[in-house]
Amino acid sequence: MKFITNIKNFFSRFLLTIFILIIFSELVTASDITNRLPTPHTFPLPPSLASLNIDIKEDYFDNLEPHLVGHLIWSEFPVKVYIAPPENNLSESAYQRYQQWEKAAQSAIASWHPYIPLQIVETEVGADILIRRQRPQIREKFNPETGLFDLPRITSATATVQFYATETQPAKLKHQMIIEVSPHQTFDYWVNNITHELGHALGIWGHSPHQGDMMYHAQTRNIPTISPRDLNTLVKVYQQPTRLGGAFPPSSSVTR
Repeated sequence: MKFITNIKNFFSRFLLTIFILIIFSELVTASDITNRLPTPHTFPLPPSLASLNIDIKEDYFDNLEPHLVGHLIWSEFPVKVYIAPPENNLSESAYQRYQQWEKAAQSAIASWHPYIPLQIVETEVGADILIRRQRPQIREKFNPETGLFDLPRITSATATVQFYATETQPAKLKHQMIIEVSPHQTFDYWVNNITHELGHALGIWGHSPHQGDMMYHAQTRNIPTISPRDLNTLVKVYQQPTRLGGAFPPSSSVTR
């Protein structure tokens, strides 16, 4: 059954990838693209966010960059998080180091859980967020001004998003977040990096200009915690429209 489920998930992502490639191969306008995606809509705030009473009202929402599909928020809770297991045949010292990494991931999840309900799951299939213990891949970015690909700086942790269509009728647009964290760090920096990347995975698609915030754009000597500005920004993100969770229009040709 697990093999069959993996094939279905692969086929679902494959269809959506082909759908996106067809859109761009036709050289359509941005308006044409969005017309083939679900209509933007808003969801009620998660109760854990709606009940927040924060004295400080500052946020850095204007620093965020919404995706073409809108803000990358979750609407079904708890959000399922999968922590990658240890590699096979680890030495005793290597396994102890993995346990520290796993403990750091669990600590980061516990930090966000009071605000967005999170659940650690035992299998990667069906997980919303994957946390992997590996050096982040270097992903070059195309620079339209130079016509060349820019290589980003090497980083110790990243969060990336991938989209897929559900197998329901009608098909719905969903997303999955993948966090990659280098195994070559100390415990405190593991906690900091995974907590930071989880902030991206939960919808804060951008950075804070304030050093005291968890979502500050660079590591600092004093490791921060989730701040009132982080939370105010998160609340504002979840008040925004998104195409995620919506049904594809019949004209999009993404059907089941």
